[in-house]
Amino acid sequence: MAHVIFDCDGVLVDSEPLSMKIDVEILAENGVVMSEAEAHQRFVGKTFAAMLDEIRRDFGVSFPADASEQKDLRLLQLYARELKVVEGVLPALEALMPQHFSVASNSPFERVEAALRITHLTRFFGNRITTFEHVARGKPEPDVFIEAARRAGYAPEDCIVIEDSVTGVTAAHRAGCRVLGFTGTHPHPQEQASKLLAAGAATTFHAMRDLPGLVAENIL
Repeated sequence: MAHVIFDCDGVLVDSEPLSMKIDVEILAENGVVMSEAEAHQRFVGKTFAAMLDEIRRDFGVSFPADASEQKDLRLLQLYARELKVVEGVLPALEALMPQHFSVASNSPFERVEAALRITHLTRFFGNRITTFEHVARGKPEPDVFIEAARRAGYAPEDCIVIEDSVTGVTAAHRAGCRVLGFTGTHPHPQEQASKLLAAGAATTFHAMRDLPGLVAENIL
């Protein structure tokens, strides 16, 4: 039986638009005006710290020391009001059971834990959550997937990863996992599918109802 590792944002929960909304607000407050579409294109899948580093380099601006804390606080408040599970995730997880699941994310642990709790997905994952905070390097480096596999008692090559971003697919592919690229929450799914395949995804899919069959096909 393979172990299935899910990214969280954009795969389990439809959080990317909420996160980008807060990112754009924080950038504007610090003198960088950017649309949510541009922010999504440039930063989806990256850590907030990596985004700030890129903005500092490209725009020459500095951010308050508590910028990350402000992002987490605002986003958790927005989650409580607006966060939704990705369409089809619940029946897909139920169909995959008794498969074993983990989460591997570039978001902070507290945020992932809250997202699963708010959307009633905790029962599928328990405490099997690994984030960039638990490893030396976040995605696109492979560390978070290697650690998630280790914690679950599996070798990375015995894991199937569900990812929606080039950053995440790159990380999972580098870790030696089999990667399925999800495009169902991307504004340009066909274009994104090509990018995910180029980054190392074995295949791509747009609807979560297709996931159980794809997992069965990709168990080595």
